[in-house]
Amino acid sequence: MNIYYIITSVAILLTLFVFALKFNVFDFKGTVAALIVGIIVLVLGSLYWLILMLIFAVTAQLATKFRIKEKMQRKLQEGENGERHASNVIYAALIGIAIAVMNAAKIGGFPYFLIFGVSFASVNADTFASEIGVFDSNVYMITSLKKIRPGINGGISLLGEAAALFGAFIIGISYVILNFHGFDVISLLVITVLGFTGCQIDSILGALFENKGKMSKGQVNAFSTLLAVAIAFILYL
Repeated sequence: MNIYYIITSVAILLTLFVFALKFNVFDFKGTVAALIVGIIVLVLGSLYWLILMLIFAVTAQLATKFRIKEKMQRKLQEGENGERHASNVIYAALIGIAIAVMNAAKIGGFPYFLIFGVSFASVNADTFASEIGVFDSNVYMITSLKKIRPGINGGISLLGEAAALFGAFIIGISYVILNFHGFDVISLLVITVLGFTGCQIDSILGALFENKGKMSKGQVNAFSTLLAVAIAFILYL
């Protein structure tokens, strides 16, 4: 590990920390948690893993702040002003951290960077669907297709689905660029499709369990991401 790698890594971590504080991405504990997650990903993965996670953080925040005043008026925002807490950070990054651990341990020779991309594509797809989909008035429960009001767990809409696909695509195209192996269409499709799939699983779990108080929002996010990642492992095998 040369000095330039260390300097670049520290600069990105500091950028992540300052960005989170300045733009109220997380509360203070959430910001500290994000910094710790960044360090873990950097050490167990690589600088490119950290950059991919930073792209997720930035784009998810843009989706969160999209028409935030209108969301606040309708009480559809995350936190008091769109900020997230330490628990949100931990649940969002839990599967990604596990993948980084497996990568460092060199278990099975799987394409762990790609699978890491799938995990954050799933989280980003869900974030985009939730934060942008609330502006579609035609929302339907994924398990019954009955029309419901925006903001209810398990609700899907045309705008929300398009936003979910775009959120997953952002991570997919970022992975392709960071992987430096030419324009890998297959990897782009795998990450985008599985990220979108993870979002659909999240909606189903939200409808079946979160609405009934059997799972928390964080647990639904983590489990849906785990299932999307499990599919990635199965596809590789």
